[in-house]
Amino acid sequence: MLAASALAPAAAKKRDRRLIVNWDQMNMWALQLTYAHRGRTPQPSSVKTMLEAIADEHAKANIDCVVQCVFALPRGTVGPGFRSFHRENTLDFKPYGEPTGIRELEQAGGDWIQILLERCHSRGVEYLAGLRMNDRHGGSASGVWARAHQDWMIDGIAGGMDYKHQGVRQAVLDFAKEFLDRYDVDGIELDWMRWCHMFKPSEAEASAPILNGFMAEMRRILDEAGRKRGRRLILGARVPQTLEECRMLGYDVRTWARRALTDFLCPSDFFHTDFNIRMEDFAAITKGTRCKLFPSLHPWIARGNDFHVHTAESYRAAANNYYAYGADGISLYNYQYHWRTDIAPETEWPRALGYVSSLGEKKSIRTRDRRYLFHPIWPKGAPTGVSNYQLIGIEGGKQSGSTRIRVAEEPRMPMELEFKVTGMSTANELEISLNGRAIPPGKVSREFVSAGQTAKQGRVLPPFYRYRAPFSAPEARFGENELAVRLTAGRPGQAVIVQEIEVIARAAS
Repeated sequence: MLAASALAPAAAKKRDRRLIVNWDQMNMWALQLTYAHRGRTPQPSSVKTMLEAIADEHAKANIDCVVQCVFALPRGTVGPGFRSFHRENTLDFKPYGEPTGIRELEQAGGDWIQILLERCHSRGVEYLAGLRMNDRHGGSASGVWARAHQDWMIDGIAGGMDYKHQGVRQAVLDFAKEFLDRYDVDGIELDWMRWCHMFKPSEAEASAPILNGFMAEMRRILDEAGRKRGRRLILGARVPQTLEECRMLGYDVRTWARRALTDFLCPSDFFHTDFNIRMEDFAAITKGTRCKLFPSLHPWIARGNDFHVHTAESYRAAANNYYAYGADGISLYNYQYHWRTDIAPETEWPRALGYVSSLGEKKSIRTRDRRYLFHPIWPKGAPTGVSNYQLIGIEGGKQSGSTRIRVAEEPRMPMELEFKVTGMSTANELEISLNGRAIPPGKVSREFVSAGQTAKQGRVLPPFYRYRAPFSAPEARFGENELAVRLTAGRPGQAVIVQEIEVIARAAS
């Protein structure tokens, strides 16, 4: 039976979404509850109060849509339905071995989803159910249901269920119906990025019509539930950050947008924030449709950097790039790393939400400093199957190299380019060019960092040179820039690597 919220229609009228946050099944609340109840037994009333306070902090941070993961296909202990995932798996979760209070709350008859749903609606925040379409944490399917359907698994993809089988698709659709019957949520977001592959890679592109049919059926289910409630329910989709990746995985996002199957798309890397997303490619396929674009921001900077997450400055820079090329808003993912104690102090909750509170407004972003980061993200290839490892390598007889960086800033304003170079000898000299024009040597500075870079400082690096140069006209330009370097003295005795490229834009005074 539907758990109704009298305030749901009011929240649903808020169609101008600008800032979304996507939470997995527990990270919206688990760490906060653990920290608050350390050393004492959680009481249901205090857990409920804390859940409500957590929802309140989202509203204060100008987040206008919360997506809460309630389903991940292969993980159910009994089956892929509601009770097997939500009720049982979450009850067993104890971060750092400490109680979270969810068990006590549910044993007392409380329902954390309903509590968060009602509180979000009372603050004018939409609340969507998140479905992870093929979650493979741990590398293989752990549930009884998945083990009972080994013949439905993707050949060569450990733990992945193959969506070419009607039984797999029907399990997700049945869950959606059940969940919409139980809860007055404002819609559903389908997370196709967990874990990207719905088909055998060699069959994925040709299987796009299968997912188009699935999306049409999911849209029908939402429309049927919406008619009963007197409002349209939202269907969003988290997808790879390039149209090429979408195509090769079987995600026909053009059809999803053109046929009004989706209300928004979230182009996204699997785990990091990529400043080079070509948002204009997605804008071209959504133009003239009701489908909006909410590209994703992730806290993690790059693979191999295990102690740092993005700052307010770098979030602003990424959002500025996305808006400049057609984004309608921003979506956050895995944001709990800002207060996970192995990365940051637990006191970062809720302060870290303030880092993104202005990202829903394009103009406010430009009133503060912005830092564009172009770091090597995936050294061994992204989970989608493509390479995304941005650096410039000079080796094998080469004397030069280049890479693309996107900086949506007017080059008339003063900005600074900075990067690190490993493998250089004292005899080497480097010429820096932007868009085919060399930056005058007198404007370039470099310093030698003999200690290199430790894991606590970022990605581990041997001794390196740090270069700094102006990033401005006439060499730089708005948007796409080609950064090139050339050895002008000495031959490299080993590979010379230019990496961790950054551009700093100061706020106008």
